[in-house]
Order: sequence, then C-alpha cells, then structure tokens
Amino acid sequence: MTEIPDKSYFTASEVARLLLVSTNSVRVWTNKGLLKTELTLGGHRRFPRSEIERLVHERQAQSQGTKPDALRILIIDDDEALCEIMEAGIKHAMPQAQVAIANDGFSGGMLARSTNPEVILLDLRMPGLDGFQICKMLKADEVTRRIRIIAISGSPSEADGEHICEAGAEVLLAKPIDISGLLDLIRAPHVHQGSGL
Repeated sequence: MTEIPDKSYFTASEVARLLLVSTNSVRVWTNKGLLKTELTLGGHRRFPRSEIERLVHERQAQSQGTKPDALRILIIDDDEALCEIMEAGIKHAMPQAQVAIANDGFSGGMLARSTNPEVILLDLRMPGLDGFQICKMLKADEVTRRIRIIAISGSPSEADGEHICEAGAEVLLAKPIDISGLLDLIRAPHVHQGSGL
C-alpha cells in the first residue's frame, strides 16, 4: 500500500512521486477535474491530503479488478509506422495488454464494437472518417460509449483539443508521442466524459 507522508498539502511533483506517474499526468487529471486543488496566496496549486488518499484508494481498488497489463487497447491511426511504435512501447511496458490496430476510421469503428477495448488511441486526421466523427459516433453508441478515448494529432491546436474533449475524449496528445506519458494516461483512473457518464 502506498504510504502517504504526514502532511496536509502536496505539490504536483510530490503527487506524481506518490502515484508513480509523471507531473504531466497530474496536470491532466487536475484539468479534467479528477484531482481537486487549492490555490496558495501566490497562485500555486496544492493538493489536499484527502484528495491524494481518495485517488490512492481508487487506484488500489482498480488494481484488484482488471490488471492494467491485461487491458485491451485499440489504436486507430493511418500512420502505420507510428502504430507499430505505439504497439511496441505498450507491449514492452504491459506484456499482457491486447493491442489491436486499425488504419482507417471505418475499420476502427468496427473493431471498437467487436473487440470492446478499454482504451482507444485515436488519430484526429485520417482520410474518410476523421477522429472527431469517430469519437462522436462511439460516445453516442450505448455499446461503446464507456470506452476511454485518448486523441492524438500531428498538428494539435487548442481548438482541436477543446472540440475532441467536448466529443468525449479525455485529452489530446501531440505527435511524436511520448510513450512514457502515454502509458501514464493509459494506466490513469477513468475520467468520465459527457452527460450521464
């Protein structure tokens, strides 16, 4: 069990060390409302002990269910070389993970329904059905709406990030992908998106 130091508030880097994730993951969780913070007079974020305890308990409860290594992950991206790199990085870190790949939106949508992955890594820019359309379709479908979606893009913008998160994705990552940060996000607790989730 993770032992939490006897103090009332923690910095982002302290939280990252406690939860064995990157500070970027802590920032993403905070921006998504997964971790509540308080601001100091100087405008710095501090995380109350109760929040850290809650997240540690959630992660431990999660680990007693589906093991992160055994996750089903679907990559939907028309960049075949990048798909191979992400698959290799995931399989190296999580040998039991089942990774499926689709190189176009239509095949990706079909695989999402047939393989029922826990996580989808979704490229925004693809010919035919793009990532925005796929995300909206998956979140509108009762069968696939609870799948976690992590969006990726070679030319991300703030507007793209807002639009894809409004469609139901958790976050938009820039290519080239930081595999270590990606793995942190895959292992992170589920961030529910949209109404009724």
